[in-house]
Amino acid sequence: MMYYTHAAFGLLLSLLYIEFFNVENPVIFLLVVLFFSLFPDIDESKSKIGRKNKVLSKTINFFFGHRGIFHTIWIPSLLFLVLILFNVKIIIGIAVLIGYISHLFLDAITKHGIMPFYPIYNKRINGFFRTNSLSEKIFFIIIIALVLYLVIF
Repeated sequence: MMYYTHAAFGLLLSLLYIEFFNVENPVIFLLVVLFFSLFPDIDESKSKIGRKNKVLSKTINFFFGHRGIFHTIWIPSLLFLVLILFNVKIIIGIAVLIGYISHLFLDAITKHGIMPFYPIYNKRINGFFRTNSLSEKIFFIIIIALVLYLVIF
């Protein structure tokens, strides 16, 4: 999926979470979710986040490739555990998980897919969306419509 679809989906999930749960600082929560909805593509130097961090992105890509370890459940799980160990508020850990898992979910429903349990289990989960296709753009518009509905009503 394109970065704007990842960001819009992260925004939608943030708003839903804020709607149903008491979030002390919704702006920080939202920003953390948005950042981590884009973060997994740090392994691709041509991605939005990769272009802003070229050296890091190219290094990660060299060692792990695109949609490798950074597109598994291990990185968000590790980030969550580290945040908890360092006594960061649990809501920040939840925001990290929501953003990161939202990215993995969207990439899983693309034709290229992801291997969420790599390297333990190499089964690829593939979907039906082609990245930057008309169907993705329609999906993006639907997400934006839902975001607007939540914001307005």
